[in-house]
Amino acid sequence: MARDEDGSSMAFRESVVVNITLTDINDNAPFLDMPYPVIWDENKPPGKITELKARDYDSDDNGPPFDFRIDDTADNEIRSKFDIRDNNLYARAVFDREMQKSYDIPIAITDSGSPPMTGTSTLTVIIGDENDNPMREGSSSIFVYNYKGEAPDTEIGRVYVNDPDDWDLPDKTFKWISPHDGFHLNTSTGMITLLSGTSNDTFVLQFVVTEQSKLIPWHQVQAYVNVTVKELPEEAVHRSGSVRFYGITAEQFVEPDESGVSKKDIFQEKLATMLNTSIENVDVFTVLHSPHHNNKSLLDIRFSAHGSPYYAPEKLNTIIAQHSKEIEREMKADILLMNIDECLFEKLHCNDSCRNFLNTSTVPYVVYTNTSSFVGVRAIADPLCTCHVAEPVVCLNGGTPLAERCECPPGLEGPRCELLGIGFHGDGWAIMPPPDQACDDSHLGLEITPHVDNGLVFYFGPMTYNPKLGIQDFMSLELQQGFAVLYVDYGTGTVRLDQKQIKLTDGKSHRIDVYWKKTSIEMVVDKCGISACMSLTAPQGTNEFLNVNSPMQVGGTVTNLAHLASNLRWDYKPTTKGFIGCIRNMTFNGNTYNLGMPSLSRNADPGCDHGMTKAISFGIDTNFIVAILVCVLILLILLVAVVVHRRKTDDLYKDMDDIRENIINYEDEGGGEVDTGYDLNVLRAIYDAPPIDSKIAPVGLQSRGTDEVPDICGFLDGKKESCDKDPDTNPFDDVRHYAYEGEGNSEGDLSSLASCTDDGDLKFNYLSNFGPRFRKLADMYGEDPSDEESDGVGERESESWC
Repeated sequence: MARDEDGSSMAFRESVVVNITLTDINDNAPFLDMPYPVIWDENKPPGKITELKARDYDSDDNGPPFDFRIDDTADNEIRSKFDIRDNNLYARAVFDREMQKSYDIPIAITDSGSPPMTGTSTLTVIIGDENDNPMREGSSSIFVYNYKGEAPDTEIGRVYVNDPDDWDLPDKTFKWISPHDGFHLNTSTGMITLLSGTSNDTFVLQFVVTEQSKLIPWHQVQAYVNVTVKELPEEAVHRSGSVRFYGITAEQFVEPDESGVSKKDIFQEKLATMLNTSIENVDVFTVLHSPHHNNKSLLDIRFSAHGSPYYAPEKLNTIIAQHSKEIEREMKADILLMNIDECLFEKLHCNDSCRNFLNTSTVPYVVYTNTSSFVGVRAIADPLCTCHVAEPVVCLNGGTPLAERCECPPGLEGPRCELLGIGFHGDGWAIMPPPDQACDDSHLGLEITPHVDNGLVFYFGPMTYNPKLGIQDFMSLELQQGFAVLYVDYGTGTVRLDQKQIKLTDGKSHRIDVYWKKTSIEMVVDKCGISACMSLTAPQGTNEFLNVNSPMQVGGTVTNLAHLASNLRWDYKPTTKGFIGCIRNMTFNGNTYNLGMPSLSRNADPGCDHGMTKAISFGIDTNFIVAILVCVLILLILLVAVVVHRRKTDDLYKDMDDIRENIINYEDEGGGEVDTGYDLNVLRAIYDAPPIDSKIAPVGLQSRGTDEVPDICGFLDGKKESCDKDPDTNPFDDVRHYAYEGEGNSEGDLSSLASCTDDGDLKFNYLSNFGPRFRKLADMYGEDPSDEESDGVGERESESWC
């Protein structure tokens, strides 16, 4: 359209239509355009199977006629049994379905363009069955999961007999041998129906099957079907883990191999081993192809496990991720997803916000095979194109629901009785539920009290590298030199946000808020309103959402981030250094994390014990270690000084040792002696008695001059008489303690007390050196007294000791 404007109100314009013709070039290869697979019956003589038809997106000049031939990639068996003549496929041999049921034939198709193009399509030929084999007795097994015990009447499988033919059902009839109230049998098809209300148990059903055809005479065999019914509670489904396998069908997953073991059995046993629980506590209850995908090679599996109670989904999925390579090797199948998430691929189901909803039904999902059938729970992850959904009030950790809130035990401060804090020591981590949603406006907030300058606060993103998936979205928060650093990747490039205004390692608690939208990512520290403590940037690349289905990892990570960063080509790599400190009050889009009760953790401090965390972080300080060593050294010096002082004090008072009226220093007699361990009060009783009147005092107690030679016999007689007259002592005729030697020993020979001996070889001259206390003994056994000193002494009649 052309327009002439000269500034006036009268302007001229004219429209002209221009036709542009595009010249076709031959840039599209032809492909088969016909109904297939094609059926060719067994035992049929060679002949024409079908006419081949093709299509080309180019014009007729570059399209038909087409030239067909068997592609060069076909093996010798295909070439020997099939042939293409003109536009027709021919059979060159007689086929037996019992030998092989189908053949995939690669067909090369060349168009008439210039230059010509060739494409390859695969045509499947199924060998039709003819009932030419008699049946034999057979047995099969059926496993039924009855969700909440509410399953309606359900067809659970067909009676199985051992018959190589599998298209011969019209030639068979089925009957009960022993009917069962919980089951119904279709006598024409052999289909067994589980009736609603059948209890949990294992049932052995017995049938008789009759067969007759034009090639097979009438005959009859028995068949046995083992049916196991297990009720599955709602908690098991809602606390389930999930895996999406690639390259396997539901029938291949549940059908037993030659040894009677299915891939489902292998997977279930592997789960029990990884979770360290019995196989009876593991349920693989969902095996289905998702209705959201037409690709039948994608198989969704759901499973649960319990000790008491059921394990959390994030724990199950994390353990699967840690052993994914091992599972793939034993299952001979590839894992595409751990934790099935229909929002993971941006704008696949929703243009804006997307969240997952687990849609469960009491109507089972049934997988039939010949010898084994599986009746599982229909649990499908549905994408909802919204973000904020009102969650039901579920009280955690023993809380009691009260209308719209929870009444919580002491110490549980969260709105749903969450334990809000968790502590780490630098070598631990905790697994939390994933966000499970991709929203166009999201917020994550938390409080941290770090004790070191560097460490990973949280990370959520891929746990393993999967080249078939191609998802690289992640978010991580860490400390670098005491300041907060945030990494975010929407899948098309990593951005870095940091702030240098507020250092977080000052011993105080700090609040960090992260906001992200389609066009912006923002981090705010301590709700500061100035730009210096805020960081704002735009996401890199064309993607608009943070799509993550992996669990949130707090305080550290079980993931090899260096390996992921290298393979996913992140622009920034999160740190692998663990966090030391406390994390509290973590929320995501209004939902509070139960931080103190992680389903899976290592070296974490539930509830965040500040004292222990600080002690551990302080213990690594070199100055603290030096101070401890100095204190220990001072204590050792004081201990040595006390010991030395006590030894010197003992030496000063040795002369004041208690001589116990006997020879002292029994130390030279060796250990174990108890000679000095007696009660002195027994021997000193006479000294504690009241003073004796001088009028009645015996001669032995009268004082004498210093030069008077002591009369030992009179001295002892006086002592004896004083004891006899003591009113406080025992009766006069009682035994006296004259030789108490300890340990209560009062036995002995009185002859040992004799002092008068005729032996002349005893020398007692040294007794005078013992001091004044041994003066009497020195006088008795020393030099003989003079005649003057001995006059009148010892001639008194009394009870004598000599």
